[in-house]
Amino acid sequence: MCFNKQVILVLLISGMTLGLVFAEEAFKYNAKARRDPFIPLISESGNYASDAYEASAAEDIRLEGIVWDDVKGSIAIINGEIAKEGDTMGSIKILKINKDNVIFDVGGENIKIDLNKE
Repeated sequence: MCFNKQVILVLLISGMTLGLVFAEEAFKYNAKARRDPFIPLISESGNYASDAYEASAAEDIRLEGIVWDDVKGSIAIINGEIAKEGDTMGSIKILKINKDNVIFDVGGENIKIDLNKE
């Protein structure tokens, strides 16, 4: 009976030691060009935190959707934010929302980004 308790104790200690060894590896989340769901939407100060308002280059723009309305004005979903023509996100300005693309002013250069239909 005492032998079984010693074996169980050794196995338990071995398992805990292995757990500590493998716990040292840091997990790195790959957002795949989408918003990281592990980053809070509300900052510590209580303000809305969005990566859309830090955009400064064409690589920072994720065109996620377009709601087309040629009468009332169309909107686009960019980096998880709803935007309309004339809005700015960071240093990028939305010039024109078309049915399949959006034209941005990025540092004085007009950049057209097509809506990915996948």
